[in-house]
Amino acid sequence: MLDIVEISARYGGPNAPTVVQDVTMSVAAGEIVGLVGESGCGKTTLARVVTGLHRPDAGVVRVGEVDVHGIRGRALRAHRRQVQMVFQDPSLTLSPRQTVRQALDEPLRIHRLGDARFRSARVRELLDLVGLNPEVGDRRPRQLSGGQQQRVAIARALALEPRLLVCDEPVTALDVSVQAKVLNLLCDLRDRLDFGCLFITHDLAVVSQLADRIAVMRHGRIVEQGRTEDVTTRPRHAYTRSLLAAIPTVEIRAAGDAVRSWSPTVPGA
Repeated sequence: MLDIVEISARYGGPNAPTVVQDVTMSVAAGEIVGLVGESGCGKTTLARVVTGLHRPDAGVVRVGEVDVHGIRGRALRAHRRQVQMVFQDPSLTLSPRQTVRQALDEPLRIHRLGDARFRSARVRELLDLVGLNPEVGDRRPRQLSGGQQQRVAIARALALEPRLLVCDEPVTALDVSVQAKVLNLLCDLRDRLDFGCLFITHDLAVVSQLADRIAVMRHGRIVEQGRTEDVTTRPRHAYTRSLLAAIPTVEIRAAGDAVRSWSPTVPGA
């Protein structure tokens, strides 16, 4: 469904440093693929290339049979419905002047989907889809919690029924308990709607609970990728092993008991 083939990208002229280099990976329909790496390694640049926001210097990105950077005009407008993005901080992507209802209605109006009655019903459906009460539709972002804001951002991204959802650090700014709810929501929606998801994070502990496959990025290159179980239990690359070693553990000792080791996971996942 998503095929990234030998993508290289930079910002600036031909002498500027390459941010993403020779990246090849894929995401199938109904699959969550985690892209993991430290800050500054090129993850967000790759996300911008995938969504068509940044043109690569080399390589091809295809969603289905469509070359993302080879289309123009009406074909591009139609394609934009197929790929949507959820950003790290929903408070920066939701307009403070719009109610939740207006924010969810906007992409439907832009793409001229249905009349006012259809759009109103679709907004109610989207709120229900992400577990929000209908009265939330009359609120503005400042009246919502961080978790509610991110649910609204996810609902807006799903409004056009995309084939691919790109999530760029969508839970980093949230409390751990709220992270769990959002991640479980993404898993549930993936199962129900069968979209593909590229989930970008620096937290290997989070993505190991969520993704079907993991790709590890370092200095703009994919150094390892494979099934989540293989990458997390039998890592081949030294950098992957260092990321796994960096996951915090806590030693728990009860009276008369041996020391047990505990690593944080996503509750309920």
